[in-house]
Amino acid sequence: MRNHFEVFVPLLIVVLFTGCDTAPGVVETENRSPVLSDLSFSPSSVLLDDLPSGSVQGGVARFTLAVSVDVNDADGDLDRIFVLVVSPIPGRDPVANEEIVVTENGHFAIDISLQIPVAEIGIYTVQLFASDRAGSLGNQVVGSLIVDATSEPPQIDAIDIPDRITRPGPGEPALQVPIVAHVSDPEGLANILSVQVEVNGASTLQLCDDGGGAACNAGFPNSGDVTAGDGLFTLTLLLDSSNTLGDNIFVFKAIDRAGLESETVTKIIVVE
Repeated sequence: MRNHFEVFVPLLIVVLFTGCDTAPGVVETENRSPVLSDLSFSPSSVLLDDLPSGSVQGGVARFTLAVSVDVNDADGDLDRIFVLVVSPIPGRDPVANEEIVVTENGHFAIDISLQIPVAEIGIYTVQLFASDRAGSLGNQVVGSLIVDATSEPPQIDAIDIPDRITRPGPGEPALQVPIVAHVSDPEGLANILSVQVEVNGASTLQLCDDGGGAACNAGFPNSGDVTAGDGLFTLTLLLDSSNTLGDNIFVFKAIDRAGLESETVTKIIVVE
């Protein structure tokens, strides 16, 4: 019996080993994505007025952002790091989009050349992430770059608005009443954050320079704006038989990206 077991056990082990895909003692590991940490950059805040002479030309500010980050890839197959600087204005392309080959773990540093329109001050987002040779993307690290300027406030140059309107009778269709504000800014139209109107001291609505979109005011099917980006900010109101007769007071103001406000302009529509 003793000899029988001495022969059987080794045979069993051989069968088990030959049935496996890997050799004894070898453990397959999953691919691990690279990890970024300790993001820093300088400067973290820029006042365009304080940049060296010649840094601002043709309405564009140019300066260098020194970025550093720690990177670690457990698999040792680190491939590259991506650096983006994203505008605070929706729909804009990144002002920087760098792809740098990095193959070793450790501390990584790079200088990024930025060109930012002076009319587009605000909080920019600095984003970094890494990938390995298998194409796996790691975590994202982000920070905020504040770009500011000492500037003049926007100005409301004119308001196209009717003085008097006759209210439709019962059963008659509602009237469309377009209101257009002509607005300018010393730094350019892109520096205008919003144009607002307070109606009868009760509600505040936005005037839109969006070419007829409905992004400014929820519930409004169309701003009535004709051409996007031309400095003519439009709000189209509907007047029907249920509207109250009498004076309606509209107070307009424009606000730029630095928070500076224009002087207010007051207009009155008399509903008859």
